[in-house]
Amino acid sequence: MAHLIFNTLYVFFIVLEMILFLYVITSWFPINNRIKSILVTLIDPILMPVRYLLKHSIFNTPAADLSPVISFVIILFLQEFFYVLK
Repeated sequence: MAHLIFNTLYVFFIVLEMILFLYVITSWFPINNRIKSILVTLIDPILMPVRYLLKHSIFNTPAADLSPVISFVIILFLQEFFYVLK
Protein backbone atom coordinates (compact mmCIF):
# COMPACT_ATOMS: atom_id res chain seq x y z
CA MET A 1 0.00 0.00 0.00
CA ALA A 2 2.80 2.42 0.89
CA HIS A 3 4.49 1.57 -2.42
CA LEU A 4 1.39 2.73 -4.29
CA ILE A 5 1.23 6.00 -2.34
CA PHE A 6 4.92 6.78 -2.93
CA ASN A 7 4.63 5.90 -6.60
CA THR A 8 1.58 8.15 -6.95
CA LEU A 9 3.37 11.07 -5.28
CA TYR A 10 6.39 10.50 -7.52
CA VAL A 11 4.19 10.71 -10.63
CA PHE A 12 2.40 13.76 -9.18
CA PHE A 13 5.69 15.64 -8.85
CA ILE A 14 6.66 14.68 -12.41
CA VAL A 15 3.40 16.17 -13.68
CA LEU A 16 3.91 19.24 -11.50
CA GLU A 17 7.39 19.64 -12.94
CA MET A 18 5.97 19.55 -16.48
CA ILE A 19 3.32 22.14 -15.63
CA LEU A 20 5.96 24.42 -14.12
CA PHE A 21 8.13 24.01 -17.21
CA LEU A 22 5.19 24.94 -19.45
CA TYR A 23 4.52 27.96 -17.24
CA VAL A 24 8.09 29.17 -17.67
CA ILE A 25 8.04 28.60 -21.44
CA THR A 26 4.73 30.45 -21.85
CA SER A 27 6.09 33.41 -19.93
CA TRP A 28 8.73 33.90 -22.64
CA PHE A 29 6.48 33.57 -25.67
CA PRO A 30 3.13 35.15 -26.56
CA ILE A 31 0.48 32.48 -26.20
CA ASN A 32 -3.26 32.19 -25.82
CA ASN A 33 -4.44 33.90 -22.61
CA ARG A 34 -6.76 31.00 -21.79
CA ILE A 35 -3.91 28.50 -21.71
CA LYS A 36 -1.77 30.89 -19.69
CA SER A 37 -4.56 31.47 -17.16
CA ILE A 38 -5.00 27.71 -16.71
CA LEU A 39 -1.28 27.31 -16.07
CA VAL A 40 -1.28 30.22 -13.62
CA THR A 41 -4.22 28.70 -11.77
CA LEU A 42 -2.43 25.37 -11.47
CA ILE A 43 1.02 26.63 -10.51
CA ASP A 44 0.21 29.74 -8.46
CA PRO A 45 -0.35 27.86 -5.16
CA ILE A 46 3.22 26.59 -5.46
CA LEU A 47 4.83 29.86 -6.50
CA MET A 48 3.12 32.19 -4.03
CA PRO A 49 4.79 30.85 -0.83
CA VAL A 50 8.18 30.91 -2.57
CA ARG A 51 7.55 34.48 -3.77
CA TYR A 52 6.60 35.49 -0.25
CA LEU A 53 9.81 34.03 1.16
CA LEU A 54 11.89 35.67 -1.56
CA LYS A 55 10.21 39.01 -0.92
CA HIS A 56 11.40 38.89 2.68
CA SER A 57 14.93 37.69 1.96
CA ILE A 58 18.14 39.07 0.53
CA PHE A 59 17.21 37.64 -2.88
CA ASN A 60 14.46 40.21 -3.40
CA THR A 61 15.34 41.44 -6.89
CA PRO A 62 12.98 43.42 -9.10
CA ALA A 63 14.91 42.33 -12.20
CA ALA A 64 14.13 38.62 -12.09
CA ASP A 65 11.52 36.36 -10.55
CA LEU A 66 13.44 33.46 -9.04
CA SER A 67 10.40 31.67 -7.65
CA PRO A 68 9.99 29.26 -10.62
CA VAL A 69 13.63 28.22 -10.36
CA ILE A 70 13.45 27.65 -6.61
CA SER A 71 10.12 25.83 -6.96
CA PHE A 72 11.64 23.66 -9.66
CA VAL A 73 14.51 22.69 -7.34
CA ILE A 74 12.07 21.89 -4.51
CA ILE A 75 9.92 19.78 -6.82
CA LEU A 76 12.97 17.90 -8.08
CA PHE A 77 14.05 17.24 -4.50
CA LEU A 78 10.62 15.90 -3.55
CA GLN A 79 10.46 13.83 -6.71
CA GLU A 80 13.82 12.23 -5.91
CA PHE A 81 12.75 11.69 -2.30
CA PHE A 82 9.65 9.75 -3.32
CA TYR A 83 11.60 7.86 -5.97
CA VAL A 84 13.97 6.57 -3.31
CA LEU A 85 11.05 5.57 -1.06
CA LYS A 86 9.19 3.61 -3.72
